[in-house]
Amino acid sequence: MTNERSNLGRRDFFKLTGGAVGIAALSYYLGLTDRFKPAASTHELPDYADGDLAFPIFRAPYLQKDAKLAAFMFKADIASLTALCDQTLNSVDTSPYKYVPLTSTILLVYADMLVSSLDERDSQVGFIPETEIGFWVLTVAMKKTAAGHVPDHLAWFLPYLLVDESNSIATGREVYGFNKLAAEFQKPQDITSPQFSADVLGFEKFDPASVAGKKRLLELNSISTDSTQNKWSDWNSAKDEFTNALLGYIRPDLTNGIVEFAARSMTDHIPLVFLKQFRHASNSRKACYKAIVEASLKVKEFYSGGTFSQQNKLTLYHLESHPFAGKLGLKAEQTPVLSAWMNLDFILDHGVEL
Repeated sequence: MTNERSNLGRRDFFKLTGGAVGIAALSYYLGLTDRFKPAASTHELPDYADGDLAFPIFRAPYLQKDAKLAAFMFKADIASLTALCDQTLNSVDTSPYKYVPLTSTILLVYADMLVSSLDERDSQVGFIPETEIGFWVLTVAMKKTAAGHVPDHLAWFLPYLLVDESNSIATGREVYGFNKLAAEFQKPQDITSPQFSADVLGFEKFDPASVAGKKRLLELNSISTDSTQNKWSDWNSAKDEFTNALLGYIRPDLTNGIVEFAARSMTDHIPLVFLKQFRHASNSRKACYKAIVEASLKVKEFYSGGTFSQQNKLTLYHLESHPFAGKLGLKAEQTPVLSAWMNLDFILDHGVEL
């Protein structure tokens, strides 16, 4: 019965999306349509005491300019993704939503870019170079009602984001709640043929006598010599490719109602979602602040992009301090089901506390 329902749900999904696939897809990833309502007034809040210095916390919103991205879609264990959402996003009792993974996939995104503030003051400072590697999980935000949970919107959850720049760590954690972690990267020379690695300060095994050291956390290498590309001629071509790949991995246990909702949500803006929290000074097992934050991510300019047929392999090394494979439901070694690159500008807007 479950398989019959799953097959029906997927057929309904394709039927409902139809020609809209060509109009929608990367709004799934870097949304084009803003669903956010204006945030409540903050004029009664105390001013942030920054001493008029732009460092280390730029004011929002932020421009990511000339971003060179490489994105890889991997199959993932849905039970692990669900547990991760429950341990983080769904741990805030006051949140109006429960976040549920929509697909049995994860995106691994590598990005090199120049970051600046669009705030009137901080925009005069200049750009900061930043490299990052992040994991993206597409979720359905299920609204809590007296009658149960009903689908409200889609949201991208970034449980881990590795960065090589200290200002980015401070800004991301303090403003939005990005779980940013420090890393050192071996970077690709050409984003259309990416190979890269990330090292962190970590522990292979926890022990009272252990001392943290520089450890290899992950690497992505080419395992074939074929480097042909399918270059996108326009923005809509990019959307088609991503959507068609994603649709094949809608989780099989969803009800038809949620599947149909996801289809109708294709053209909506899909925000990023974070758990923002800070430890209490007098009891660090408690949080002095804990809330769910969503923020709009919008494409400003698309320059070029495409898929590449060069086969790659992701290797995740076991570190007890960074247990990414187990938490994300990934294998220690895995090849992607889709690989693509893009060159674009995008804006991370003000967040909304839920």
